[in-house]
Amino acid sequence: MLFILFLSSVICARISGGKVIGQDTTVINEENATLLCQLTETDDDLTRIIWKKKTRENPEESIFFVIRQGGKTEHKNGLKVQFIGNFAEKNGSIQLLGMRLLDEGIYTCTFNLYPSGPLETDINVTVFARPVVNVSGEAPVAGYLKVKLASCFASNARPGAEVMWRLGDLENFLMTETSDTMNPDGTITVVSYLLGVPLKHLNKKNIQCVVKHITQKEELVLDYTINIHYPPESVVIIPDSPKNAKEFRCIVDSNPEPTSYTWTREGTPYYEGNKLPMPKLSPDFNGLYICNASNKYGSSLGSLYINVHTESSTVCWGLFGFVICCAVLAVVVGVIFRYKQEWIQVLRHSSDERAQDSAGQPRQEDDRDDQDESGNPFSPVQLQTLFIYVDMNQNEFIVLIKLMLYTLIDVAQLKSCSSDIFYI
Repeated sequence: MLFILFLSSVICARISGGKVIGQDTTVINEENATLLCQLTETDDDLTRIIWKKKTRENPEESIFFVIRQGGKTEHKNGLKVQFIGNFAEKNGSIQLLGMRLLDEGIYTCTFNLYPSGPLETDINVTVFARPVVNVSGEAPVAGYLKVKLASCFASNARPGAEVMWRLGDLENFLMTETSDTMNPDGTITVVSYLLGVPLKHLNKKNIQCVVKHITQKEELVLDYTINIHYPPESVVIIPDSPKNAKEFRCIVDSNPEPTSYTWTREGTPYYEGNKLPMPKLSPDFNGLYICNASNKYGSSLGSLYINVHTESSTVCWGLFGFVICCAVLAVVVGVIFRYKQEWIQVLRHSSDERAQDSAGQPRQEDDRDDQDESGNPFSPVQLQTLFIYVDMNQNEFIVLIKLMLYTLIDVAQLKSCSSDIFYI
C-alpha cells in the first residue's frame, strides 16, 4: 500500500514537471500559418503527437494530423499540413497551408508520453483579411444642393479598416460620413462618403482617401480628383501663331468637353470642329465668325472678327524716305561745310529750259519764274525739272532746312507708297 502511494506521487511529479510551449498566431487570408509546439522539462518517452482543431467551419473538436515515431505523419480531414518540427527533439511544430477565414479557431497540440500520459496546449489562430480599397467617383451637375461627390470603399476586411479623407484647403467646403457592413463570411466593408455642394470651383480639385488596416505596415493612399459637370461658360478664340496664323482654335471652359463645335460666318454655317483653318489670310476671309460650342448641359458662343487689307502703308514708306533723307543730308551737309561751294545743284536737269547763267540776278526773279499760272510755286511738271539754288550767305540752319525740304519732295515722288503728288 505504501509502495502504491509512493509510485503515484512520483508520476504526478513527472506529469506536473513536463511543459508544452505553444504560441498564439495570426495569419492573413490565403497565406500560410506556422503553429509552434515544443515539449520541455520531461524525460518520458514520446510515443506520438496529435493535432486537433475547433474552427469556425466545424466547431466540434476533431483530429486532423498525427505524427508518429520516426517522423511518420498521417493526414485527416484533407487539411494541408506540413510537419516542420523534429520528433526526436519533442518538437511538434506544423505549418498550415492556404488558410481561409473559416479555418480560424483553436488548435490543440498533444504529446503522448510513456508512462506519464498526454500533455497538451491550445493555440489560438486568427485569420485576417486585407481590405479591397477603391474610390468610386460621382459626376454631379453644378448646383446649390448638397450631394455625394465620391465614395471610398475598404471592402471585405477582417477586422474592419479605418477610412478617412484628406481634404486640405477644402475642409471648410466638404464633409464626410462613414458606415460599415458585416458580410456573411465575417468580413467588414467600410465606406466613407464625401459630401458637399457641387460648385464649379471644386472641379479638378485633388483630394486623398486614406485607409489604415492591421494587415498593412503603412497607410494606403488613393488620390482622387473631384469631377463637377457644367455647361460651356466661356469661349475664347486664339490663333495658332501670333504673327502668321494658319488656324484659329475655339477654347472652351466646360466639363465635359464640348461634343459639338459649329462655326458660322455672317450667320451662315461655315465649318465644323474646334479648329478653323485659314491657310492664307486675305480679304476674302474678312467677316465675323462665331464659334458655338455645346455639351449635353448647354452651349456658349465666342466671336472672331477678321479684317485683312493689302493697302500700302504710307507711314512705312514715309519712314523709309526719312531714313534715305537722313543719309543723303549727312553727305550733303558734309560737302557744304567742307568746300563752301556757293551754289549747289540738287535735282535733275530741266527738261524745258536751263537755269539762268547769271549768278547775280536777284533771287526774287527766279521765284517768280518758277510759279505756275495758278500761283503754286512748284507744279507737278516743274518739280521734275526744278533746280534748287542755295545762297551760302544765308544762315547755315536755313540752308539745312531747305536742303531737307527739297530732298523730302524728291524722295516722296520716287519712293512714295501711293500715287498721289504732294505739293509743298
